[in-house]
Amino acid sequence: MTRPLKAVLFDYGNTLIAFGPEQQAAQSKAMMDVLEHAGRTVDSGELDRLRHAQVIRPYERNGVENIFSEVCQEIVELTGPDEDGSLTRAICQARQTAFIESVQVHPAVIDLLEELSAEYTLGLLSNYPCTFSVTESLRALGLLEFFPTVVVSADVGYAKPHPATYDTLLNGVGMEADACVYVGDNWLADIQGAKRAGMRAVWVREHIPYESFPQQEGDHPADAELDSVTDLPALLKSWM
Repeated sequence: MTRPLKAVLFDYGNTLIAFGPEQQAAQSKAMMDVLEHAGRTVDSGELDRLRHAQVIRPYERNGVENIFSEVCQEIVELTGPDEDGSLTRAICQARQTAFIESVQVHPAVIDLLEELSAEYTLGLLSNYPCTFSVTESLRALGLLEFFPTVVVSADVGYAKPHPATYDTLLNGVGMEADACVYVGDNWLADIQGAKRAGMRAVWVREHIPYESFPQQEGDHPADAELDSVTDLPALLKSWM
């Protein structure tokens, strides 16, 4: 039996904020600037192909998440070895800064979280190999205060839809799965992951996810689809 809804749990990128071509380009430019300053050059197309392969990699190895320093090192190694690790460290820092500075939040999303936090426990679960980037961007945008529980795949060691990510989130909020709804944009990571964990799942179609997976035969249907995350309160009221 489904319990009364007590917790509303969110994905981050392309759900609460846009995290698409503009933000990806900002990170790529920041990393290329570091390499060029060091006298190295990298083809932008080659960099884009590597970065896309890195994003998809956890889905191809049973959810094992990337290690941030290792994916940054791979980018440096497009241009040659990094014997003392200094370029890798510089790339990591540049990418973190670019992440934090490139994301924005619409004021309506802050209003949404204020409204929901008065009635529900809120939590956040994000796939990303760098916890610092996620938490510091949340802080900079004024969103961190709404989320007593923030789970980043980098800390779990696995990426959504791996069950360890959702188990960690549920343990953090202290709720049973059937008392929670998860809101996300990625059909595989968010909708299938949440449904497999026993939660209700809302598919937000506002932004195009960086990694896109088609629906497969036997997939769980979403409990609802929304054009914007700001439509969520009306949906939740309709479920009461």
